[in-house]
Amino acid sequence: MALSWKQFKTKALLFLAVLGPGIITAVADNDAAGVATYSVAASLYGMSSQYLVLLVTMLLAITQEIGARMAIVTGKGLGDLIREHYGVRVSVAIFIAYFFVNQAVVLQDVSGLKSAIQLFHLPWQPILILTCAAVVLAVVLLKFRTLQRIFLCTIIFYAVYVFSAVIAHPDWGQAFRESLVAPRANFAMDLNYWFAIIAVFGTTVTAWGQFFVQSFIADKGLKPHQLPLERAEVYTGAFLTNFFSWMIAAAVTYTLFVNNIEVVDGLSAALAIQPMAGSIASAFFAVGLAAASFLGLTIVPLATAYVFGELFGFERTLDATFVKGRLFYTFFILQVSLGLLISLFPNVSLFGITLYANYLSGALVPVVFFFLLKFSGDKKIMGERYVTRGFSRFFLQLSTVVIIFAVVMTLFGGIFFR
Repeated sequence: MALSWKQFKTKALLFLAVLGPGIITAVADNDAAGVATYSVAASLYGMSSQYLVLLVTMLLAITQEIGARMAIVTGKGLGDLIREHYGVRVSVAIFIAYFFVNQAVVLQDVSGLKSAIQLFHLPWQPILILTCAAVVLAVVLLKFRTLQRIFLCTIIFYAVYVFSAVIAHPDWGQAFRESLVAPRANFAMDLNYWFAIIAVFGTTVTAWGQFFVQSFIADKGLKPHQLPLERAEVYTGAFLTNFFSWMIAAAVTYTLFVNNIEVVDGLSAALAIQPMAGSIASAFFAVGLAAASFLGLTIVPLATAYVFGELFGFERTLDATFVKGRLFYTFFILQVSLGLLISLFPNVSLFGITLYANYLSGALVPVVFFFLLKFSGDKKIMGERYVTRGFSRFFLQLSTVVIIFAVVMTLFGGIFFR
């Protein structure tokens, strides 16, 4: 039966009430580090670099839905649950690893913002300092709802990657075949190709993203009756993030890969695209890189601040004043400041840090999945109605085993084949 306008309006308003955590977290996975990884992989392997996009989308949707459900049912972040059930020692170990992995990602996001400014031929050092200062002031001074609106508006700029892809005049049939059916035959037996595939996976399904979605929902204060709509929002976010990554790969494949041009980061990709697709495509790519860098620069250190508060029992909400949430805001400011200080050196290249961060993030993902399985399957924590069971539980268990194997193979490939 078709919905009346009144019913549609009611459902739309209810969806808008939960809108934010799932989409923001998922799309923020496509930060500057993500754009760099997708660009490099596509310049090397074309659309075959997106071969596992459907499975990655499914895994991202399932894990984010489990995290959302846990946050809504318990009202707590994942860090809260780890501290309560495993104590301070485990909390300290997880936070140390988490902090350094996130700092590496923040470095890449600041570097991405630096690259975007350079692409527009602007004085990058003063603009970079002012932008980082504005990010800090916004997070400290603005309330949760206002910041969420800013994040959602930033995501709109990712649409420029669609235009960049269209301008590149891709062979859509070939793109779908190589990314959804089978990669090119000459890549299938190449260990370096699978290393790139794992890197693409590692920048999309992240440890910080899993912590952040649960923390953000707990901060937002969603209730169990809103779970069906939040589930839809999470699924939408998983689709969008991989749709944008696929379009980035298409833009690079049909300009650089087809001309045997390899790149090392998002900046070189945007510059290299210009002779083949024109200045408009290059400008679109630069705008997308700026949006990705800004979102990542805000979300990733926020994820660190949330987890610190949860693991050690301190205030962790965006609605807190600076005095009340001083430790929460201090960790946010610390990560942004460290990233800025290192990026101010003109000749610093952070792409190697990106690869290292992706490896560490991939290594942490099975640990995070262990806690997801443990807590979401516990009836005492979740209640009989909300425990994770059936296909979601099986798929998460299988993915954990596969990712552990992939991390080992990534290390093996990185030592012997790169």
